[in-house]
Amino acid sequence: MSLKDNIDAVKKELSTEEQFLEGVVRAEGFWKKYKKLVISIGVLLVLLALGAALYNMMKEKSLNEANQAYLTLQQNPTDAKALESLKSTNPKLYELFLFSSTLKDGDTSKLDSISSSISDPILKDLLGYQKASQSEKGLGSYITKQDSVLKEFAILQEVYTNFKNGKSKEAKALLGQIPKTSQLYTIANSFNHYIK
Repeated sequence: MSLKDNIDAVKKELSTEEQFLEGVVRAEGFWKKYKKLVISIGVLLVLLALGAALYNMMKEKSLNEANQAYLTLQQNPTDAKALESLKSTNPKLYELFLFSSTLKDGDTSKLDSISSSISDPILKDLLGYQKASQSEKGLGSYITKQDSVLKEFAILQEVYTNFKNGKSKEAKALLGQIPKTSQLYTIANSFNHYIK
């Protein structure tokens, strides 16, 4: 190698070192200028991660307590401690348990008493359907509600009652209320062939 090549290699090496030192000086300047902000963001991220982990732990603990209370109630529906635990840890599951246990008992007088305990709109509607299905007049009022979940099913039940009582005209009129887009339309259409 010639002297010129050696000098060029040394210049290249020096310029690389200069660039590295320049980068270090810039980083040091950035660190001095934004040190508090970078540390604050780091602390905030650590606190957020710890908060999320704690929240997930508490949520899982609550879920486990609710599941345990529900399993206990499955074995012994009269366990007041488990019922209270379920009510405090998972109110929606508590409402569902009240509804299902009332239906299992077959005691329709309890339907009114649990009505005030249920806030879920779908369960409230199902409760309304259960109460309405106890009488012919009740089904008629349930059918007239616009937002009834089981409206078409209630119509079919009313059609069957009318058909059984020999009220063919009323039954046919009710079948006309089931839209063609309904999943129960094929059943209603089949039923329509039996009514004279």
